[in-house]
Amino acid sequence: MGRIGRSFQLVQQSYRILMQDKELMILPLISGVIIVGVAASFFFFSGINLDRAHQNDPRTIVPTFLLYVATYFIGIFFQAAVIAGATERMRGGDPTVVSALNAAGKRVVPILMWAIVAATVGVILRAIQNRLGFLGKIVVAFVGAAWSLATFFVVPVLVLEERSVGESFTQSLGTFKKAWGETMVGGVSLGAAAMVAWVTLIAITGLLAWAGAGVFAIAVFVAGAITLVVFFSALQGVYVASLYRYATDGQSASGFDASLLSQAFVPKK
Repeated sequence: MGRIGRSFQLVQQSYRILMQDKELMILPLISGVIIVGVAASFFFFSGINLDRAHQNDPRTIVPTFLLYVATYFIGIFFQAAVIAGATERMRGGDPTVVSALNAAGKRVVPILMWAIVAATVGVILRAIQNRLGFLGKIVVAFVGAAWSLATFFVVPVLVLEERSVGESFTQSLGTFKKAWGETMVGGVSLGAAAMVAWVTLIAITGLLAWAGAGVFAIAVFVAGAITLVVFFSALQGVYVASLYRYATDGQSASGFDASLLSQAFVPKK
């Protein structure tokens, strides 16, 4: 079976598991609402000037870093909750929003520590990009991609294992090298599915606007955009959780084809 076809089957199986626990999709929605509220309050109360922040004005360094930490923490916490809920289902349980949040809450300190690390890296990369211009964008693109791959499994380690931030990073990197090698077919398939969904939404709203239903088109686009962001965030969590479980335990989750999962891991040569 081709690598692309195999990855799409894995995504389809992840979708079937997510449909067993649709309430998990509430978690990315809550996360997004809180992040928007926190970001808005930071800009309103701290007086952050976007022009000064873009120019790395010293007066914006502290509030910008705090904003990074806050938004990273919220995003990571709710992602951890989705992964915890998905893992509970894979182990034969019946997760709820409360049980997923409780699982993430038990690891709130390591999650906060990781948010600080991730925010620090984010601020540094942003500063490099702003100072070096076009060259900085190239550097940040490569470094950012490497960082994303190395930390791909950090969140499942944090929420599912009793490990420190440093140990979580080491295990994430080791799991990636062991299980994924140089191929991340799942990311490609999820990205392709998301792109098709976004193109479809844009086409629908464009047709509505062309037909003269401008206000309705805007409403459809906003509702559709929120739905797509929430859905694919939850689906990503289920997919990551399943891959992490198989990579570490050698077990496929209920509803997953073990042969497909084993072929999804291409060892480095």
